[in-house]
Amino acid sequence: MPELYDFAIPYFNKDLTLYFENTPICNIVPKSTAERICVASWRLSQKRGNLIRAKKQINREDLIDDYDVAILTPRSPTHRPLYMAYRWHGIPFLKAINELKKFIKVPDELKYGIYENHFIARGDIYKDYVTNCLIPAIDFMSSRPVFFTDSGYAKRKPQEEVTAYKKLTGRNDWPMSPFVLERLFSIWIHYKNLKVVNK
Repeated sequence: MPELYDFAIPYFNKDLTLYFENTPICNIVPKSTAERICVASWRLSQKRGNLIRAKKQINREDLIDDYDVAILTPRSPTHRPLYMAYRWHGIPFLKAINELKKFIKVPDELKYGIYENHFIARGDIYKDYVTNCLIPAIDFMSSRPVFFTDSGYAKRKPQEEVTAYKKLTGRNDWPMSPFVLERLFSIWIHYKNLKVVNK
């Protein structure tokens, strides 16, 4: 795929679950022996190109630095990820995040706006997150219907994408689960003393 960075290792995800990219993350990260780990969309360079705060292209040298976590799709320091999720998804997001509070301490707002799991972390940090937070969170969510209610995302997508998604999944709308989970890493690192940088 020409869109991939030349240093990326392709991974074809043939199964779309209700947890979206978090399922491959759970499969890939615990087995990795890399010093730093990133599991990102094949469209990362395109998504970076849509952001004012990120240069479209990055190379391996850009990623060699002293940090614990590097955000690959950086937002403004004043960006409010939880508030924006509420603006996008409304009451279904509030219900889901309130249920998530039974699993993990959730701040009123997040220090770091990390979307679509577009970050690089030290291998030990990412493995700790997946093993001790993400996998247990998915298990926690699996028996709670609030996480699988419609998110309202279909209203914001072009009709052809909604039709394709419905054909693939049988659902009329995306569930809340991936939108909650894409904020989970930011929630998990919020109270940790980690060196977090934008790239």
